[in-house]
Amino acid sequence: MVKKIFFGIFQSRDIFDYFILAGMMIMFSSTFYHLISLGWKSADFTHAYFILPISLWLIWKKRFALNKIKYLSKAGLWLCVAGFLSYLYAQLNEFMFLDALSFVIMMWGIFSIRFDKSSVKAVMFPLSYLVFLVPPPMVVIDTITLPLRTISTLGSYFILKSFHYPAAVYGAILKVGQHELFIADACSGFRSMVTLLALGAIYAYYQHTDLMKKWIIFLSVIPMGIFGNILRIFLTGVISYNFGAKYAEGFFHEFSGILLFIFTVIGLIIVTSIMVKKEVANEED
Repeated sequence: MVKKIFFGIFQSRDIFDYFILAGMMIMFSSTFYHLISLGWKSADFTHAYFILPISLWLIWKKRFALNKIKYLSKAGLWLCVAGFLSYLYAQLNEFMFLDALSFVIMMWGIFSIRFDKSSVKAVMFPLSYLVFLVPPPMVVIDTITLPLRTISTLGSYFILKSFHYPAAVYGAILKVGQHELFIADACSGFRSMVTLLALGAIYAYYQHTDLMKKWIIFLSVIPMGIFGNILRIFLTGVISYNFGAKYAEGFFHEFSGILLFIFTVIGLIIVTSIMVKKEVANEED
């Protein structure tokens, strides 16, 4: 009897869809409140505000490719159970990373329960794209920040030396002439890297090429982001040496983030053009 009622609810499509929507809104209203008021600000995840609207818009565009199933998906059910248990644990322990991740897991589970495999495959990208709204734990940020900061500091140092600037490195301090630049964690490029990866994912998704080339385009953001951050620190050192630290720390420090964005976009276009040319050349052969 319980089984019949359970399956009956799942087959009453419209009512159950509204029930799911209401349940998700009630469950995760506090999650998004904490993310907006604290989580995204503390992790400097300014891009995260756009992730959910973009994902929902991409799913909406695929709505005609979604076919509901008449049976219960065990995989989807287990995902929902895992998401719900993660949500409970995160709520009890104020674990924001797991709290946000539980929303992503629940979304995967709900779509796996309600739609067939081809439908889930059609919306796999927007469902996976939701990961970008999850702020990583501080231990992860600290673990990645240190090597990125070291790479950026040493990279800018070697470029400065190659241009015959009097540069030296003392830990997290880059000295150019008499000017000392402290390379803080915020200057490691990690936070801008995540934002650029979110941008690169959308860009790669809309390229008309095979999956492997899309992955190459997407992952190319990582070296471009690292080199762009090195270039930003290098230019900061040049400006400090020639014009004084106040000019490097003022307008240019804010504007350099835009330069990094522009540099990455141009790099993505170049990588895409190279991949497309190779694809065209292979087709001609």
